[in-house]
Amino acid sequence: EGLKVIDLRSKADFFSEEQVSGLIKKGGFFDTKHNPTGSFKNYLVDTGNERTVTDLATGLMWDRYGCDIANIKRVRIHVAEMNREEYSGHSGWRLPTIDEAMSLMEPGKNSKGLYLHPCFSQNQPFIFAADQRRPGGYWFVDYKQGAAFWASGTIPGGFGRACRTI
Repeated sequence: EGLKVIDLRSKADFFSEEQVSGLIKKGGFFDTKHNPTGSFKNYLVDTGNERTVTDLATGLMWDRYGCDIANIKRVRIHVAEMNREEYSGHSGWRLPTIDEAMSLMEPGKNSKGLYLHPCFSQNQPFIFAADQRRPGGYWFVDYKQGAAFWASGTIPGGFGRACRTI
């Protein structure tokens, strides 16, 4: 039997704290606060370069390194530059939804101290999600604390890690 691709939501939306907790539980994603028994299973494969990795379980290609801490505007500019430059030979890069970013959350810390597969850089311990918080703010996925959280997203804000659908 072949690997079944799990189709995660890819369009940004607005969510309250209760809704995000529900998304995390429904997706089976590990989160130290919202779903400590979650254990979403990835199937990460090297894409043949040092910059990206593909998750065959979700059909997403991920940037392993992301961008430095910045506000949401600067992170969006970084992703636009990735598309203009066809980063790693591809366009279609975007910020991940909460669901997509949570799909990378591991139920245990790696040797770098993150709830994240060690193939990813530890220099982006928490990343912006494409989703925004209702009534205001931005959602983040924090691989150091093992949880989704929200904040204003302004100065400085957070890190970025782009993905694209393959």
